[in-house]
Amino acid sequence: MAIENSVVFLPVSDIEATTHFYRDVVGLPVVQEQSGGICRIFDTGYGYWGFCQYPDGRPLLSGDVGACLSLNCHDEADVDRQYQAMLERGCKIALPPQKQANFPVYAFFTRDPDDYKVEFQFIQLPDQQLMGGRSTN
Repeated sequence: MAIENSVVFLPVSDIEATTHFYRDVVGLPVVQEQSGGICRIFDTGYGYWGFCQYPDGRPLLSGDVGACLSLNCHDEADVDRQYQAMLERGCKIALPPQKQANFPVYAFFTRDPDDYKVEFQFIQLPDQQLMGGRSTN
């Protein structure tokens, strides 16, 4: 089996607000638009996130018990830079970057327009780094 990439699709209530957040605030490029613009796919660098404003009214997977979307940074200093950038772009962030109590990560969290938790993290497991990405083969 040769898997080339992956896309995780999540429902949203307003595709334009979602696009503004992930493209203009977070900085992820839109790489594909589908179904007349109600579905957009963003490149995270190691995979893709798709957000769709489905016409069937399906529930969002957000809030405190919903999905957490994590973006892995190069190191702790990169997490700190992302934190400053998100503050400068007007994101509401409850706590500054810090070592998380239950996981071996240094991270901070913000929320997107549909209340999906978005994490910027550095995983503190040197022998288990997530080194995926696009193959040049």
